[in-house]
Amino acid sequence: MTMRRTGFVLVLGLVANLAAPLPGRSDTMSDIIGRWRDSDGESEIAISRCGAALCGKIVWLKQERFDIYNPDAKLRTRSLLGLQVLMGFKPDAGGALAGDGYNPSDGKVYRTTLALTSPQSLVVRGCVLGGLICDDDTWSRQP
Repeated sequence: MTMRRTGFVLVLGLVANLAAPLPGRSDTMSDIIGRWRDSDGESEIAISRCGAALCGKIVWLKQERFDIYNPDAKLRTRSLLGLQVLMGFKPDAGGALAGDGYNPSDGKVYRTTLALTSPQSLVVRGCVLGGLICDDDTWSRQP
């Protein structure tokens, strides 16, 4: 084998090793997939893959609720059950899962991050003004 070919094979092997998942390191996106209950126990959100990202929709409500704060008056009579409230979550430059979260309590969409604090606990943080003002809610995993 020539020196040039040997160098190419070594570089190729290095790239393949770097691309392989590290043992013991989990895939954060896969770890978040599942059913989660919000902190006040009023709703459950199913988080699943939507293409290369994660999305979430309301799959259970303690009591029937409608999208009364939606800025589009025609949508204010729709049920929140089945409504997609998390859209396009992917790792950002800092490694956090970031996307858009719709808050039915005020009808607004916020830049939102998702962070597992344990296998059973997910912090959902919505921010405005480039992250200057944030509010978070801790959701619990459901069976």
